[in-house]
Amino acid sequence: AAKSAIKAVLLPLLGRHPGLLLEDKGLTLALHYRKVPALAAYVHRLMAQLARLHGPGLELQCGKRVVEIKPAGIDKGTAVTEYLTESPFKGRRPVFVGDDLNDERGFAEVNKLDGVSIKVGRGPSCARFRLANVAAVHRWLGTALSGGT
Repeated sequence: AAKSAIKAVLLPLLGRHPGLLLEDKGLTLALHYRKVPALAAYVHRLMAQLARLHGPGLELQCGKRVVEIKPAGIDKGTAVTEYLTESPFKGRRPVFVGDDLNDERGFAEVNKLDGVSIKVGRGPSCARFRLANVAAVHRWLGTALSGGT
């Protein structure tokens, strides 16, 4: 119910500010302002207000020009742990590739599980490995899937 109410507030904004992008990720709603960085402060204030209004149990997660409203205590690290309890992931070594601030909890959890954590691009990270860009990720995946390392 809270997610639907929040979405109902955010959808009309997309028409008024064409550079905004609303992403429904299932459990979360992310408002991207990459194309309209001048709206950063407005987006952060609005999303914080909506999380407070429709909480408790909701919190903000900020990334690179994106603000996400999500259930409190749920992040990419908890998602990794959850996936690894299910088929086909159970008993496997996790691999986590990401390029944003909100990927850090996923990297940290994968590191604890002796998995492979890969940061894409620049910036500080707890990931154990780094690739320069998406093209490098594609090359690495191609090599890994063909039996190389």
